[in-house]
Amino acid sequence: MERNPWPWPSLLLLSSAVFVSVTTELVPTGLLLGMSRDLGVSPSRLGLLVTGYAAMVALFAAPLGTLTARLPRRELLVAALAAYTASNAVMLVAPNYPVAFGARLLGGITHGLFWAVVGGFAARLVSPDRVGRAVTVVSAGGGMAVLIGVPAGTSLGTALGWRAAFGLLTAVAVGLTLLAWRLLPQVPGSTAAVRTPMRAVLRLPSFPPVVAMTAVTMLGAYLMITYTAPLLHRAGLAETQLAPVLLANGLAGTLMLPVAGWVADRRLRIGVVAAGGLLLAGLVLLWWQGTAMWAAITAVVLFGFGMGLLPIFMQALTLRVAPEHTEQASGINASAYNVGVAGGALIGAFALDTWGLGGIAPLGVLLVAAGMAVYVVGSRRTGLAAG
Repeated sequence: MERNPWPWPSLLLLSSAVFVSVTTELVPTGLLLGMSRDLGVSPSRLGLLVTGYAAMVALFAAPLGTLTARLPRRELLVAALAAYTASNAVMLVAPNYPVAFGARLLGGITHGLFWAVVGGFAARLVSPDRVGRAVTVVSAGGGMAVLIGVPAGTSLGTALGWRAAFGLLTAVAVGLTLLAWRLLPQVPGSTAAVRTPMRAVLRLPSFPPVVAMTAVTMLGAYLMITYTAPLLHRAGLAETQLAPVLLANGLAGTLMLPVAGWVADRRLRIGVVAAGGLLLAGLVLLWWQGTAMWAAITAVVLFGFGMGLLPIFMQALTLRVAPEHTEQASGINASAYNVGVAGGALIGAFALDTWGLGGIAPLGVLLVAAGMAVYVVGSRRTGLAAG
């Protein structure tokens, strides 16, 4: 039987929207030193721009996924992109830290809505046996954000000031908002998701291990990711040398994308464990030799490999274990992911102020290992994602 052709224009547009989303979330990590100087706050307090952003996602992604489940998907995605535009525009002109913090809270709420919608949107464009590959195409935007968006923002911000990076993001978001309105197909909402209470989705046998693994593993991962710039600076890299290392991190993740699509549809459980192992390897190396330049750079690259795989696998797991409730399940797992982002940045700020940069890696090892253990035990008990 002949298959329908791949909806490439829609998938690539969704991937571009993911690019804007992930770049908006992570660009402060590459500009942390300059932003903290300009806004007159410490690096640990500036890191709370990441924490506040992610906290809004954690609080609002799941409820927004439920409340908007009946609404047309295209209109929701366009609204999310318009809100990204507004958030970045406020950052562009923010006169002080409180205004910048408010703009990041708006961006976080937007992020929650966007990620509650985008996974289910992509899944409905293809047949069930192609969902993993469709999610990989869309998620490639996240890899490109790390490969191009964050390094470009870091380079631009270092050369012209951090506001220039947010100016470029604003312009890109405007263009994507207009393209999404004109090019994305109409995809109806799901009344089934509304009829099912959120607590019932959480009681699906295979779903709690995915949610727990997502939250705990990302706690450990974002301990390191949020403070990548200070960690590399401690190892001897100048501020102007950060962008090439971030580029290598993004390239490592992008190289994993063709592998991720195949694994997501065929060997998902093995892939999750392998991706978590890459994160652990980077953290152990940073713990062991973090003041050496070669070790810090290698750890960041290993993280790129791991983060090029694991978020894709998390999304594929979510769609696999809750195929009838994609909006709610995606929203819940987006909340869990950003509990990790917010908590990782917050715990990292505490570790930075209490123990210095040397406290980041051991805490990260503990949390990533715990998250992987939760997944392995839970998947054995429930038969989750065999293969």
